[in-house]
Amino acid sequence: MKTDQTSRGTLALIATAALWGSNHVAGRSVREMVPLPALVFWRWVPAAIILTIIVWPALRQGWPAIRAQLGGLIVGGVIGVGLFSYCLLGGAYQSLAIEVGFINATTPVWVLVLGRWMGAAPLSAMTKWGVALAFAGTVLIITKGRLETLTQFQLSLGNLWSLIAAIAFAWFSIRIRDWSRTIASLPLMVVTGWAGLLIVMTPAYLISVALGEPWFVWNNANLGFALAAVGYMGILPTMLGNLFYLYGVAVVGAARAAAFLYLSPLFSAGLSILWLGEQLAWYHLAGIAAIFAGLLISGKSGPARLRPEPVQEI
Repeated sequence: MKTDQTSRGTLALIATAALWGSNHVAGRSVREMVPLPALVFWRWVPAAIILTIIVWPALRQGWPAIRAQLGGLIVGGVIGVGLFSYCLLGGAYQSLAIEVGFINATTPVWVLVLGRWMGAAPLSAMTKWGVALAFAGTVLIITKGRLETLTQFQLSLGNLWSLIAAIAFAWFSIRIRDWSRTIASLPLMVVTGWAGLLIVMTPAYLISVALGEPWFVWNNANLGFALAAVGYMGILPTMLGNLFYLYGVAVVGAARAAAFLYLSPLFSAGLSILWLGEQLAWYHLAGIAAIFAGLLISGKSGPARLRPEPVQEI
C-alpha cells in the first residue's frame, strides 16, 4: 500500500513539473498583452471557483481540522500562493529568462536550508548529492551548455522578485507536510488559494485598474489568444499543478518533492523543441541524464530519521 501511494505521489510530481513547465511558456506568450496584476489575478480566479464548487462537501466535512489551523493556513496562502504567484510572474516580466530560470531552480536548495532551520529531519548525504546533481543538470539546460553566461548575471528588481518567490515556495512546501497530516489536499488547496487570492492578488489587481491599467489586456492585444492562454494557465498549471504538488509533498516529503521541480525546465525545453522548432542539443541530453540520475539517487535514500506518517487521500 505504501509503495502504491509513493508511486502515485511520484507520478503527481512529474505531472506537476510538466504542467508548470508549460506554464512558463504560456506566461511568456502573453507578457506583452496582459498586465502583471491582471495575469496573476485571472489565472487564479477560475481555479479557485471551480475547486470550491467541487470540494465544497469535503470542505464542510474537514472544517473542524481547517478551523483549528485556519490562522496558519491564511498565512500560508498569503506567502505560498499570493506572494509567490506575484513574485514568480513578476520576475518573468522584468528579468531575462535565463536569470529567472536559474533563480527558480534554487527552490529545492532553499527547501533543504529552511527545512533544517524549521526542524525537519536531517537528510542523508546521498539525498543531498542527488539534489545537487539534478540542480547541475537543470543549470546546464537553462544555460544551453554555456555556463559562462552565468557570469553575466546582474542584480535587478525582477531577480529579487524571483528569489523571494523561490524562498516563499520553499517555506510553503515545508508547511504543507504538516498541514496535510490532518487536512486533505483538495480542501488545503482551496483554503490557501482563496487566502492568497483575496489578501494579495485582488487588492493588487484593483489598485492597478484604479491607476489606469486595463482590466485584462492592453489596447490592440489579441483578446482571444490572451483568454485562451490565461484560461489554460488557470485550469491546468494552476489548479491541477498545485493540486498534484500538494499531494506529492504529502506523500514523499518537501525535500524530495521540491527536487522534482528540476524537471520543469526539461519540459519547457521539450515544448520549445516541439512547438517552436528548436533543435535537440547535447546539453538537453546531458541535463536530462543528470536530472534523472539525481532524482533516482535522492529517491533511493531518505532522512536520517524517517517514520511513516498518515497521508490523507485527495
